[in-house]
Amino acid sequence: MCFLVLSLAFCLDFSTADSQVPSTPGEAKPAGVKPDYSSEAFVTELDSTRIVFENDGTSTRQSTARIRIQSDAGVQRYGVLTFRYQNSTESADIDYVRVRKQDGSIISTPPENVQDMAADITRAAPFYSDVREKHVAVKGLVRRG
Repeated sequence: MCFLVLSLAFCLDFSTADSQVPSTPGEAKPAGVKPDYSSEAFVTELDSTRIVFENDGTSTRQSTARIRIQSDAGVQRYGVLTFRYQNSTESADIDYVRVRKQDGSIISTPPENVQDMAADITRAAPFYSDVREKHVAVKGLVRRG
């Protein structure tokens, strides 16, 4: 089992609003009953986004996540992280990506593992030519032998 910890900061020149879907009353679990996630490929333990709006119209969005990888499917899903951004109005900086092993050791992904490339959509629709993606090959996240 590994923990994948990452931090991503976006500098935005505009603001966007995300819609939220309200939960239905039937989804509530009785108090004191812990759900069993042992068969899941991964478990998101922390997913935090902080947005700061400045008086000059710019904003900064900082996202942090901690994900527990529990199977090879989780390794496949999080082995390469992809962050999409719009080059004309945003810049994306990846502060760190770390893997914490079961023994407590931490493996940091070096900055040279980050690749900035055009998004796949730009080949099919050149109108979206300013859509970019940062791909991060996560170091230390390997399949269990």
